[in-house]
Amino acid sequence: MSTLSPDAISVIVPVHDVAEYLPEFLSSLDSQRTALPTDLIFIDDGSEDSSAELIAAWISDVHPGARLIRTENRGVSAARNTGLDEAAREWILFLDPDDVVAPGYFEALLAFIGDHPDIDVAATNLLRMQEPDHRLRDNHPLRFRFAGGNRVAELADDVFVMNAASVAFPSAAVRASGARFRTGLHASEDALFVAEYLLSLGRAPMAGFVADARYGYRKRTARTSAVDRYRSDPSTYTVRFREGYAPLLEKAATSGGVPSWLQSVLLYEMQWLLPVQLDPQRYAENLDEAQRAETLAGLKACLRHVSEDRLLRYDASALPLESRLIILALTGRPLWDWALAYGTMPRAWRRTADVIAYSADPAPVFTADAPVRRLLVWRPDVFGQRALVATRLRADRRVRRVSSRKIMWPRPGESLVQTQDRHRRRMAGERALSIPGEQGEVYVRRTRPWADSVADRRALRAEMRRRGLWSKDAMIGRLFRPGREVLVEHHAEGVERSAALFASLSSFSPVRQVSPKGGAAVDGALLFGSVAHRVARARARVLVALQPTGRPSLRARLRGLRALVTEGGLSTADALAIRRFAPDLVITPVEADVAMLSAIGLPADDVLIVPANTPDTVAGAVIARLRVDERFTTRKDARLG
Repeated sequence: MSTLSPDAISVIVPVHDVAEYLPEFLSSLDSQRTALPTDLIFIDDGSEDSSAELIAAWISDVHPGARLIRTENRGVSAARNTGLDEAAREWILFLDPDDVVAPGYFEALLAFIGDHPDIDVAATNLLRMQEPDHRLRDNHPLRFRFAGGNRVAELADDVFVMNAASVAFPSAAVRASGARFRTGLHASEDALFVAEYLLSLGRAPMAGFVADARYGYRKRTARTSAVDRYRSDPSTYTVRFREGYAPLLEKAATSGGVPSWLQSVLLYEMQWLLPVQLDPQRYAENLDEAQRAETLAGLKACLRHVSEDRLLRYDASALPLESRLIILALTGRPLWDWALAYGTMPRAWRRTADVIAYSADPAPVFTADAPVRRLLVWRPDVFGQRALVATRLRADRRVRRVSSRKIMWPRPGESLVQTQDRHRRRMAGERALSIPGEQGEVYVRRTRPWADSVADRRALRAEMRRRGLWSKDAMIGRLFRPGREVLVEHHAEGVERSAALFASLSSFSPVRQVSPKGGAAVDGALLFGSVAHRVARARARVLVALQPTGRPSLRARLRGLRALVTEGGLSTADALAIRRFAPDLVITPVEADVAMLSAIGLPADDVLIVPANTPDTVAGAVIARLRVDERFTTRKDARLG
């Protein structure tokens, strides 16, 4: 075992207005003792705060061998390029000054490189530090790469490297490649630099994954980092694909083909672009129509280099099936014929079930083996794409096939997204123990060949039981009979309206209120998330919510009518939040909301316009709808009435 000397590494630190974070970063360098490299290069990119003064004082007092280079403000890429020109050692390491390195970081990195001098990159273990808590948490989406401990692996498929901070590069190879950080980009400049360097090797790169060297990536509470700011910058969605990825992929395609690891890098980027457009918190509402069209054009130019096999088998992050189908449709490829129709959980109070079907035809025609009618055709709102069409069908519960394809039904407790992902894994021949991702999840829960231990498999099976058939909600659903209660859930500012609605409904049926965590307490109300609330929600005849609420009870566990009362004038973010809530009925005073809800897949059949929108009129609408639906209640469930 041989250890590389600290003198063999040049550490480049680009700095811009990070005085608030520098003391903690510099303290983490102090903790490295004798393993701290001597060639530390700080590039002050025109800071207007005291960053440069803090570094200068630290150099003078603690590390006189370090250098501080001041430049005008040109961006992080230009600062890193300046550092590349100044670095003179055998290896180059980039660090960000708002992050930290754990004790023993350089010691572990130097020992690993010393044992494996021929690797092309050395990636250190990227952990997250969420403010205000400064603990390092192992919850990065790509943490599976370090699950097997320190190791060397060939980059291929889901095993890839795409960040520059926390990664050491051999300086001679980087200079020979001509790779530089792209100036003018505000996102993915790291990934493009790494890809350009690795592609220059002309072979499959070998990467070292140093689990023992822990790097703490800070998630700022103030959301002022470049990663946080890029979501509001239109160039994030346009320039980085048109001028960044597209030329790189085209060059790779003409030089022997785009390697599978680079295809996966692009799909990982899609994880943060496509499904999040259906997330009310991250929808790119700042883009105008022309910018949305430009984004789609850039994505098409890049995604055509992703093979269908890689698209099917990609498993580095929980990319939903719907996003994969959008990629196929955008690039002009036929949809997978097995990915046709997915059922939602049939409800005890209704003889029908809804089926979501996909096609590239704007006016699809479906046949079924039981009575079925088409409620709505819409296009998932991903940058205004017009290539993939989704259709909501309302079918008799006896339906089993749509257009000769067998419908995939959810397992107890599964969401639509989880059902689709489970189906994709089956079609990909994936046999590893896994838990399908929920809506909005990024991290993939599955066993990995190089990290398959008995303890890991036991933990995964326990989690599957907790989420699935033997979960608390499932047990509540089986052990407790359906009740006659109406449950009213309000948000923190909706106490008075909730009380009025409570009074209006109490003449029809027993009513309980639910107080949100952290909200105003209501006498006799259940606490949201409590065991009593779970039981009441599973048994409820009607759930009336004054805002979209999520867990702790999955939609499949609720036997009664799920109604949402809104104040009207819905925005796109409001509609997307309602889509996640998946109500059976939305009550709104504004007729224009019907079109807004149709755009996210909620049919007009399930929207009631109540112009007065008073507690009495809302209660009357809920009661009337419930009585209509209860005409279809089976004899077995007649006790609900």
